[in-house]
Amino acid sequence: MIQRYSILIYALGAYATASINLLYIMGFLAELYVPKNITDGTQGELWTAIFIDVGLLWLFGLHHSITARTWFKKIWTRFIPPPIERATYLYMTAVMTGLLILFWRPIPITIWQVDNEVLKGTIYAAYLLIWSLMLLAIFQFGHFGFFGLKQAWERFRNKKAASASFSARWFYGVVRHPISLCWMIMPWITPHLSVGHVVFALGMTSYILIATPFEEMDLIGELGDKYRHYRKNVPAFIPFARKKQVTAQIEPAE
Repeated sequence: MIQRYSILIYALGAYATASINLLYIMGFLAELYVPKNITDGTQGELWTAIFIDVGLLWLFGLHHSITARTWFKKIWTRFIPPPIERATYLYMTAVMTGLLILFWRPIPITIWQVDNEVLKGTIYAAYLLIWSLMLLAIFQFGHFGFFGLKQAWERFRNKKAASASFSARWFYGVVRHPISLCWMIMPWITPHLSVGHVVFALGMTSYILIATPFEEMDLIGELGDKYRHYRKNVPAFIPFARKKQVTAQIEPAE
């Protein structure tokens, strides 16, 4: 009983940590309400800052890619109980986010600056919309499973863990990777676009474009022809690039 409560508390802590983590990144990119945002900190040489910042973004991304791979999970769950595997990943993600923010080198060279209050408010509204769409995409295939609570709750109730699934409709009928697409768009939606924002956007985009094929290889290995058919008919990132829509039920690897 103590172990079951410990697992649930551990997962609740991970959920709270992940929520704070997302809110901080939101403020970091928007330059609002956080102790350190994307343009804060000691400035240095331009190319040194670019090199460090892109390296931090790739380190952040590689953590996700490696821990999400099937082979890693098989090894990882020998040491970490499956009910808290996802929660542990979220704690690790928070650490990686902390490193990214702590060591980020600002490049506050302004590309554009919007001072009109109405237009600025419109831009912030669009920014919040993209975040909302990303969260809705997570809900589509299981918000609580994505954040580790479902697994801990099933263990608490001594229920057999159910496989996460989603219907390849709505966001996932438009693009295969709506969450990644949101990450690529978000840094650009700001009333103050700095070179640092551009570095963040291009670094994140380059990582996603290179890492996505490896993610899809795992999905093909898990789902076989279901995912091949889905990939054939639904574009990866550009909405409505293909006309066919898929309505089959599929299960994501992550």
